[in-house]
Amino acid sequence: MPTYGFLLIFSTSNYIATFTPLNLKIIILLITFVFTFILPTINAVILLKMGRIKSLDMESTQERIIPYISTSLYFFALYYLFTTAQFPPVFVILILGAGISIVLTWIINFKWKISAHAVGIGGIIGATMGISLRLMIDLRMILIIVILMAGCLGFARLKLKAHSPAQVYTGFLLGILTELLLMIFY
Repeated sequence: MPTYGFLLIFSTSNYIATFTPLNLKIIILLITFVFTFILPTINAVILLKMGRIKSLDMESTQERIIPYISTSLYFFALYYLFTTAQFPPVFVILILGAGISIVLTWIINFKWKISAHAVGIGGIIGATMGISLRLMIDLRMILIIVILMAGCLGFARLKLKAHSPAQVYTGFLLGILTELLLMIFY
């Protein structure tokens, strides 16, 4: 989801997209993709091969503990990298929000299964709203598209019986609030 978030930033009319050179955009996207998708996926496959998880679906809350911890570590490492490289605050905030969302999902996971997919897409909605407010740009059309995508994702999670409606809605709310509040107040 952070890669999608950065693509969103780069595809809109704002000062960051305008003044960030193409090669830096590509570097940001590649580094983000590696830290937030490739490395967590490798971890999941290793856990599967070791027999620590039964499937990549990680249906039980117990199976999700190690992936949540390792993924949050990757996100916070990326946050540190972005902070150290002095990237524009919007990138730093988006990654920080994603890392915090994963930690909160991990904590909630001890008592109740929550939809991590919904947390992720909710984070994109919250980030879109926050970026719109923070950078004073009109992102209504993108927000509508992201909300429609979120509806499709939520429907799919329910149709697959992977989650209850409460788990999906709570995930959306957690993602939205975490990113939106960070974008407004950080």
